[in-house]
Amino acid sequence: MILRYLKPYKKRVAAGTSIKMLGAFLELLLPLILAYIVDTLVPIGEISRIVLWGGVMILASIGAWVTNIAANRMASWVSAQTVREIRHDLFVRIMNLSARQVDNFTVPSLESRLTTDTYNLHRFIGSVQRLGVRAPMLFLGGIIFCFIQEWRLALILLLLLPPIAVLLLYISKNSSPRFRQLQRNIDQMVRVVRENIQGIRVIKSLDKVEFEKEHFAESNLEVAESERDANLFMSITNPAIDLILNTGLALVLIIGGIMVYNGQTMPGVIIAFLSYFIQITNALMSLNRMLVIYNRSAASAERIEEVLDSPEAKEQKILPFTEELQKAAEDSEYAVEFDNVTFTFGGEPALKDISFRLKEGHSLGIIGATGSGKSTLINLLLRHYDVSSGQIRLNGRPLKTIPLNELHQKFGIVYQNDFLYADTVRNNIDFGRDFTDEQLIDAAENAQALEFINEKEGGLDFRLEQKGVNLSGGQKQRVLLSRAMSGDPEILILDDSSSALDFATDARLRRALADNYTDTTTIIVAQRISAIQHCEHILFLADGEEIGYGTHEELLQSSRLYREIAEQQMGGIA
Repeated sequence: MILRYLKPYKKRVAAGTSIKMLGAFLELLLPLILAYIVDTLVPIGEISRIVLWGGVMILASIGAWVTNIAANRMASWVSAQTVREIRHDLFVRIMNLSARQVDNFTVPSLESRLTTDTYNLHRFIGSVQRLGVRAPMLFLGGIIFCFIQEWRLALILLLLLPPIAVLLLYISKNSSPRFRQLQRNIDQMVRVVRENIQGIRVIKSLDKVEFEKEHFAESNLEVAESERDANLFMSITNPAIDLILNTGLALVLIIGGIMVYNGQTMPGVIIAFLSYFIQITNALMSLNRMLVIYNRSAASAERIEEVLDSPEAKEQKILPFTEELQKAAEDSEYAVEFDNVTFTFGGEPALKDISFRLKEGHSLGIIGATGSGKSTLINLLLRHYDVSSGQIRLNGRPLKTIPLNELHQKFGIVYQNDFLYADTVRNNIDFGRDFTDEQLIDAAENAQALEFINEKEGGLDFRLEQKGVNLSGGQKQRVLLSRAMSGDPEILILDDSSSALDFATDARLRRALADNYTDTTTIIVAQRISAIQHCEHILFLADGEEIGYGTHEELLQSSRLYREIAEQQMGGIA
């Protein structure tokens, strides 16, 4: 996955790698020059040549410093751009996930993948370019130069490589599961934080702050323990490598001292050898740091790839609209049809054998207790989910044959728990659809929002706070209604969208719908019978089943339960 996103920047990566290699080569030359000065120039006392080669060492050091800075800057740019593209594609993919896929991934997990996991990739891509070139080159180059200087001492390095390799392989194999578990625990903590922030007012109102603090503490402790477990496991590497290398260094000093004493080698060679040994040690430490970053990012890359490569949802597939289906659609007189629709999600059916038909301009009220399937029915109509059996048709056309962008343009909708951006009233109503001010004002007037909007400073340009907290509950609902009613939608869905409106405003809203949206098919989901009693059709649901269908007057006569609810809510007047 990462290579695919790095491909557009391959020239810059190649340039940065070349510069990094040049810097590493200059670093490798320093011990070699030092050995030449100590063993060749110092004994003969040629000060001018000592100064000359000392100057060369200074220039090489400056060159290594400059090239490393230049390469690091290029690496930072590439990693930032690459992760920006990954984050963009991940966000777009998340927006296109079906409701079922979102349920499977969970929202907190998707948030974590879009933030924490992409940050881990950013660190990895940057470290590969900075350490992934320099460290191996210093490591291998150090070994090669050690053999050039004194092959007998260099054999000690070869003896150290197998235990180091075994150690790194063991750490790599067993660290990835720990980091995957850490990311799952982070997902859980994000979920807890998200729920607590959303429900902060309820938590404070019920004086449950201490309870939720304990709830968060448990989740936080799980993250801390999994992170400690992963980091403690990774912390084995540095001390173990230090032990192996310091043992080798001690052997080099002992054997090298004996060889100098016996005249088998020169002191400068031992000095250079020790310098290379330090470079090799630092290179291995860098590789170890990169291994830690890799194992963390590998878990993150898997999680991101799960989303990016998630198969196109079954719900998203568009079936062909054949001539036969087109002819049937032309003969249909109904705007919305549910034909024996059943939907099952995770066991028991959420909706069972639901059938009804609505003509253009007619209205349907849906009422029922919490969990009766009202919102599920709306989700099926919008194709957030696909029916398990039966069929839904719009204007006689099967829902599965309508492209999603075309389908969703037919609807104006206010959800039960809808949202407002921290933006102007204008942009919240327009929602990127480029409506004219006249259209926005008409929608706001019909939604009974224009009066209070005009009272705000700037009118349509009045800026809302996040979630519209600087508006009352009724004002927020009217802005949301304005959004849904703008653009004259074919089908208007109001999911418990007038619960915060007073009866007078609600009555004016219904009158505006009746007068100005005569060709719009309206579906109203409500808890109050008064909000739907004016509808031409009313669907009464319980446990996902239809227990009543008809007009308000018909249901009063045919459904004892509906009549009881009406009497309770309307004081015996139905």
